[in-house]
Amino acid sequence: MALLTAVARALHYVHPEISYKLGRLLFSLPLPPCKCEGGWEVGGVKICGPVGIAAGLDKTGMYARFLSFFCPGFIVVGSTLPRPRRGNKPPRVARVWPYSMVNAMGLNSPGLPHVVSRISNLKYPVFVSIAGFSAGDFAVQLAYLRRYYKPAAVELNISSPTYRGFWRVAPELDGVDIPIFLKVGPSVDLREAVRQAVKAGWGLVVTNTLPIEDGRLSTGQGGLSGLLLYKYGVKLLERARRLAGGGVPIIYSGGLYTCSQLGEVLKLANAAEVLTSVLYYTPYILKLLNRCTALRP
Repeated sequence: MALLTAVARALHYVHPEISYKLGRLLFSLPLPPCKCEGGWEVGGVKICGPVGIAAGLDKTGMYARFLSFFCPGFIVVGSTLPRPRRGNKPPRVARVWPYSMVNAMGLNSPGLPHVVSRISNLKYPVFVSIAGFSAGDFAVQLAYLRRYYKPAAVELNISSPTYRGFWRVAPELDGVDIPIFLKVGPSVDLREAVRQAVKAGWGLVVTNTLPIEDGRLSTGQGGLSGLLLYKYGVKLLERARRLAGGGVPIIYSGGLYTCSQLGEVLKLANAAEVLTSVLYYTPYILKLLNRCTALRP
């Protein structure tokens, strides 16, 4: 663990595009999955603890086995698309102080079939986050998952900051028998998204990254994640819970680093996700955060 921490700290001093590539090698190590002992549940889905890994860290399914070693509550893989997509040109990632990042990956994906081929044998709670540029993109991926791989749950990502404004509400989907969580962010009509979730029996994921301008990125803008997102994210969580009432399961995502933050979030949400804190403090933070609830009086 000390070696992992030392490597992670060293990567903070190199360009994030380079550290991203080096991290791919580290996160590809075939470590054994953690023994799932937690009795946590979100929206009827049994998970290993309250804190999982948010979409975006493992877009390809290549890192899921490595990440499962650190006992996350669950692992969200993706976001995926029906077909391969390269995404935006580098530079696509930059650091922002304190403990934050901005990215404009551009929905890069090897395609859902390729991702499923990598996670199909992993015995761990895996959510698949799917995205798309049409209602058909979502429908065809759900159909593929129903036939070839049934994840613990599916996240519908309609809030990518790179394409803000493209989706204001979720596409209409029929005959879905997999637990669904609708991922909302600044580009989404929250009131309408909550209405759709309640009507369809879906959960919510709150929030996605916050769109900001950043000249260091090839696109000139991207999505802010990490500690700077936390205050905004909690306000959106509060609004989502007011609109949804107590019966809709909500997973919080955005700038979560500490036990005190987790305690605040779990007063309103049923579970949480992290990403940027893993990049700053290594995946070991997953074990630490999931122990927080055991330490609460």
